[in-house]
This record gives sequence, C-alpha cells and structure tokens, in this order.
Amino acid sequence: MAQARVARLVKAECLGAEARLLRFALAEGEIGFAGGQYIIVNTGIELAGGKLAKRAYSILSRDDDQCEFQIAVRRIGEGPGSNFMHRIEVGAELTFSGPWGKFVSNGASAGPRLVFATDTGITAALGLLQGLGSRSRADATTAVWFVESDDYFLPPSFVRHSLTGLCQNLSVVAAPQIADTARIGRALSVLTRSLESTLPSTAFLAGDGAVIYPVRDRLVAAGMQKENIHLEAFFNNPERKAQS
Repeated sequence: MAQARVARLVKAECLGAEARLLRFALAEGEIGFAGGQYIIVNTGIELAGGKLAKRAYSILSRDDDQCEFQIAVRRIGEGPGSNFMHRIEVGAELTFSGPWGKFVSNGASAGPRLVFATDTGITAALGLLQGLGSRSRADATTAVWFVESDDYFLPPSFVRHSLTGLCQNLSVVAAPQIADTARIGRALSVLTRSLESTLPSTAFLAGDGAVIYPVRDRLVAAGMQKENIHLEAFFNNPERKAQS
C-alpha cells in the first residue's frame, strides 16, 4: 500500500479561466522526485460506489527543491477532483502518495531528443525538461505542444517562459479537439515535418494516448529504437483498455 504523505498549500495562482497553479510545502522531509514524475492526490471526496476520488498530477517544478513542489490543475466540467483542487485554499493540507512514474531522463543518452506533449501532458513535459537529468540535453532537445487553443490550459507564454534555456526549440501547434477524427493525422503531419530535419535518438511523449501511441509507431517506422521512446498517457491509454 502506498504511504500517505501530507503537504500544505502555500501559494495558488489562476492562469486563465480553467488553469490553477498550486505550490505545496511538505509537512516534513523531502518528496524525492525526479523531473517528469507525478503524485496521486486523495481529495477525500467519496464517489458513487464508495471509492475516493484520487487524481494524478505531474510535478512541473524543478527537482532541485525537494521540500516544495508545484502542480497545475485544469478544471474539467463538474469533475470532483479538478473542482476540489480549484477550491482548495492556501493553508489547507493535502494528502497524496508518490512520487510515481518512469517518465524521467538521466541525461546519459546522446543525439537529438524530441519531447512531444498533447493537452495537459505539457505538465509532464515541463517537469521532465526542468529536471536535473534533462538540463545537460537542452541544446539537443526539440519540444512540441499539441493543444486545442491558447486558453485550453496553461498559457503558452507561461510554458515558453518556464522552458527558457531548457530546450533548443518549442513549437505550440494547434490541435483538433480530442474527439475529432482528424486529430491523429494532424499530429503525424507535425511529426513528419520534424523528421525531415532529424531523427531523434530519444523521445518522450505525454498526453493523449490516442495520439502519442501512433506517434511512437511512426518514430519506430522511421528508424528509432522502441526502447528509446518513453510514454506517459494521461488519458485514452490503449494498454490500459487492453488489460480491462
């Protein structure tokens, strides 16, 4: 069983209509995370069937500070988890577990690197690229954020500022809506243009599983080794569906 940990909200900031940036301080000790990992928050809200609403959030702050961490939350309709995180007040305590995940970089690989994020997956990309394991790879890294609109989640200006000096190039690309059948084709078209100039030696893909798995397959078809492609599906995870 995952050990429950406690953090206190020390700062909250609204970034647009649907995004909230939250900074927490640990009640004790250090969190021990690497850039790209996530936590699972226990909101304490009971859902139908008696389960508690638990939600995963990528840590997007730098991992050289282990006593505090920052997450960003997108409000999703009437969703109990995201609305709880948008209501929580400074000074309140939060129960969570983690850090979790293998979406991390040790900085050892050579050659060009691609970071491709869709939608809210940009938080995993931000955490990864700001991590100590990634900073030595900044000059070899190209980042792409595939997102519906500038007001979908985090403002592009915030993302660009956060990644200053941490990647060679960041492209924010307009994406069809999540349910649009043209979405995968558009993402693959963006990838194809990127591959015209270079084939990455490593790739990190985060966000919509319906997009990032086809992107992975296209990279493999282009000559990349599958083991050098790292995925973090936030939703539409085909592997999870296959297991159910």
